[in-house]
Amino acid sequence: MSEPPYGDVSLIASATRMLLAGDGSTTLLLEALLDAPLTVHVERQERVPVRELSATAVRALGLPADGTAVRRSSVLRTPEGRAVSRNTVVFTAPPAAWSGSAEDPAPLGLRLRQGRTRQHREILSSGTGEWPEDGRPRPCAYKEYVITCDDGVRLYVHERFSPDLVRPLPDAGRDDPLPRTG
Repeated sequence: MSEPPYGDVSLIASATRMLLAGDGSTTLLLEALLDAPLTVHVERQERVPVRELSATAVRALGLPADGTAVRRSSVLRTPEGRAVSRNTVVFTAPPAAWSGSAEDPAPLGLRLRQGRTRQHREILSSGTGEWPEDGRPRPCAYKEYVITCDDGVRLYVHERFSPDLVRPLPDAGRDDPLPRTG
């Protein structure tokens, strides 16, 4: 495989740790890490019954068992089209600064910043999961968190990072959260 134009960052374990521990914009961190702007490509966005969502998303958002929510599946891509992360976002209504439209090419966090939406991110877990591309699952780093916006809207986010660009940590077990310190 040839080197990406933005350099080989896959061997930098500390960069992966910073990405997983950071409670700010993951997209900004990824853009800085890769030295490239990223765009979002929505693969699917639909309103689904709560029973079809992950238990973590349901608990984190406090969704009623008989309710519905929007589940959005997207990919962050480099200008060359390489997948950087695969993301699932769950919400019941979009925050004021974001339309929630599947047609919006700006990543969610960047759109919220652009709209000057104050937000708080609470990391729920991070560790090693599975990267589903290329027809063969490979270990990848993941992170899941909740964004609470200043208008009270909450969004659940689960991100999986391409193992070609963000090396999974060797000391993190599959689907085990990273140890927290402090």
